[in-house]
Amino acid sequence: MKFNYLFPEVYKKIGWGMFVVFAVLNVLWMTDTIGPWFPCKVISIVPSLTFDHSYVVQNDGWEDEICMVGMMLSLLFISFARLKDEDEYTINLRMKSMAWAFRVFGIVVIVATLTIYGMIWFIVMLILVYLIFFLFIGKFYYELHKFRKEAQNEE
Repeated sequence: MKFNYLFPEVYKKIGWGMFVVFAVLNVLWMTDTIGPWFPCKVISIVPSLTFDHSYVVQNDGWEDEICMVGMMLSLLFISFARLKDEDEYTINLRMKSMAWAFRVFGIVVIVATLTIYGMIWFIVMLILVYLIFFLFIGKFYYELHKFRKEAQNEE
């Protein structure tokens, strides 16, 4: 059976390599350790609330966008890379893991929204963008490991 939504299995290795690089860059960016790499004028496509609801052209760097997009791509590659032995069971396991990850993510977002306030809430929400992927990857590979271990013990 062919699964069109999965990347080739090499993407998992690419994703892990990218993840290491962009995880470090994200930590450096969030702690203000790195400054602007590519300072340039950028335009916001969403009107600014501070300048009379107009679109803003401002000096900014691209490092935050590069860090977040790179991290998101790496997590997508890891999450949706085909396994060597991809079959109906692993597809079912993916679906169950994804459903579990969405439920846990929803609970975490609700709890965070009700208990965290101010600028810290914004920072937590930036971090939570990645949480759904971490939950899915963790659950899927844990359940896959557990299944393979049980299958190996039966032999």
